[in-house]
Amino acid sequence: MSKYLSSRIQTIQLSPIRETFEMASVTPGLVRLEVGQPDFPTPDHILEGARNALLQGHIGYSSCSGLMETRSALAERLKEDYNFIFDPETEVVICNGASAAIYLTLRVLVNPGEEVLRPDPGWAQYDGIIQDAGGTPVLYPLVPEDGFTINFESLTKLISKKSKAIIINTPSNPTGGVLDKDQLEKLINFAREKDLIIISDEAYDKIIFEKEHIPIATLDKSGDRIITVGSCSKNYAMCGWRIGYAVGPAEIITQVSKLQSLVNICPNQVADKAAEIAFSGPQEPVSKMREEYLERRDFFIKGLMEVPGYNCSKPDGAFYAFVDISDFKMDDWDFTRFLINDVGVTCIPGSSFGEMGSGFVRFSFASSLENLSEGLRRMKLHLPGLLS
Repeated sequence: MSKYLSSRIQTIQLSPIRETFEMASVTPGLVRLEVGQPDFPTPDHILEGARNALLQGHIGYSSCSGLMETRSALAERLKEDYNFIFDPETEVVICNGASAAIYLTLRVLVNPGEEVLRPDPGWAQYDGIIQDAGGTPVLYPLVPEDGFTINFESLTKLISKKSKAIIINTPSNPTGGVLDKDQLEKLINFAREKDLIIISDEAYDKIIFEKEHIPIATLDKSGDRIITVGSCSKNYAMCGWRIGYAVGPAEIITQVSKLQSLVNICPNQVADKAAEIAFSGPQEPVSKMREEYLERRDFFIKGLMEVPGYNCSKPDGAFYAFVDISDFKMDDWDFTRFLINDVGVTCIPGSSFGEMGSGFVRFSFASSLENLSEGLRRMKLHLPGLLS
């Protein structure tokens, strides 16, 4: 049957992270620290808003760009939080998650053969999305010694006549790194000089600790080359609701909406209404979740540093610990398999996120303190023997 498959789909690989999920699914008694989603329930007022939306009959089609009231609520939220100002009527589209927003945006922008730069280490699904758009992913290094920030000297060497766009992710999955104002301003100037579109993946913007989140679009006076992507999944514990958004120049966003009309017609209207409540309602649940993530981060990082062979710095955002395991002299995939099969703890091998992730593993601390504590106990018990 393979002769009937398109050449495009045959070039796209499933995320290697799936292997970890498959191993974990058939191994009982694991401490699951690989899952990158909040363990909190969606806040009650959002659930009530969705319930009311159903009772009020919000079950039909809506605008291809999403409900106007949701776009307006998002505009007010971003203005209040970051002084990020845009026209909700023409410069935002509500999508089925941030992943769909990135997918549709790249399909709108990329011609066959053009190159899109993405961070390494970075979210592995970027590659398949770029390839599906007919483009070629080019991985630019985030160097551990520099705190996983952009090295512009290395980035410059990767630019070619085919370069079309660059993706950034701040706070970062998997490193938890946050790009500061100086780096963002330098990137804007770089993109202008090289004639690149910037796609800024800001899905973790509310999960940030000592530093501040700065939407790169707020630093660009012209606003003509930046697409900002965000999500309800992480900030509001709404992963399964599948609501995200893209904000940017009307000339691009209107085309994203047009493409969405072919793929999904429109976002799920009940989830769209829930997002309106999330943006316009009380933000205390978001703050409370962030405070708990901070407590978990400090507890977990301290515990990881007590495990012989581990080296890990505190992430500035998101809910991941990116741990250097080079002292074990093992391939990160082999280490992950050992951790699952012999220790009973799951993680994600760092090379899943790109070559620069080799020799690292990613743990999620979006889990209870009890789970984190048990995972640390098992690792402290079993891992020292690997170093002898």
